[in-house]
Amino acid sequence: MLPTDQLVQKAITQTSNLQKLIPQIWAAELERNLRIRAVLQPSLVENTDLLAPNSGDTVYIPILPDFGTGSGGAPTQADLLTEGTDIVDIVMDNATSVPLVPSEYGKGVQVSRKALDRIKYDGVAAVIDRLGYLMSRTIESQIAGLGSKVVPGTATKFAQAYVGDANGNNVATSATITATNVMTDELILRGVMLLTQANNIPFPDGFYRIFISPKQYKDLMLDQNVRQDLRFGAPDKLFKGEVGALHNTRVIVTNSVVVSNEGASSTVPVNNALMVAPRWAAIAWKRRPQVVVDPTLYDYGRRRRFGVLADFDIEPVHAERAFVLKSA
Repeated sequence: MLPTDQLVQKAITQTSNLQKLIPQIWAAELERNLRIRAVLQPSLVENTDLLAPNSGDTVYIPILPDFGTGSGGAPTQADLLTEGTDIVDIVMDNATSVPLVPSEYGKGVQVSRKALDRIKYDGVAAVIDRLGYLMSRTIESQIAGLGSKVVPGTATKFAQAYVGDANGNNVATSATITATNVMTDELILRGVMLLTQANNIPFPDGFYRIFISPKQYKDLMLDQNVRQDLRFGAPDKLFKGEVGALHNTRVIVTNSVVVSNEGASSTVPVNNALMVAPRWAAIAWKRRPQVVVDPTLYDYGRRRRFGVLADFDIEPVHAERAFVLKSA
């Protein structure tokens, strides 16, 4: 085995991991990072206005209310008009907007030239692959965390629904949920009901989206009410992480689902699945994710530096277009 200080200078901090990563005889295959599963981002509205030069640092997403009676109110039908009588206009005085202000995110890594030279496969590609995965996790985690954020400029969050029994009875609460209150077919069906009652429409493919954790997926597969075509997969899966469709909803599994501690003495891990309709949230880019290879020759060229950078902001937009479905 070659001396460790000749192989890795900054990339590896624990020599116990070195034997697995850098053997004496290099494997010729590149270990591809198969964990990249950017599944939440495609459900967002994407704004690229700030990518243009001199475009400022803030973009505003307008939120127009439904037309009701007077100033706001519940949606109504059009008025019956009388010949010779003017239409009575309503005042749209509760229109608002959601500001998105991108912030810069990034991470850098430094690798010795000898480590890169001694790798038979493309060591630079391996480093870049992992930097891309790191930024992907950052974006996905922020989207999954929108379930607890308020719509900017308001005090409104996405509504929550806790799991009940197979018939939707005995619904748990944050204080009473236990480890036996697991994901069910009924909770997804209730989510569809809630989205529909809020006058939402599905995505252009005709389906809503629900993002669940691997634990919730396992429990869902054990639910006797789950259709067999979902239990054994569906042949028309279109999205990464998708495991099938249920109740007009594409079921997508991701590790980014937020887990909160609730129940008695806050000892029950609760998975916060997101069930969403179009335009539930938005992402604004000031700079799309990019990997940078620093051309500077550090230590006379004995070290190389790599980084990943992005400028973005992610915010909830319409509080009625998503629900947090909670189960143990």
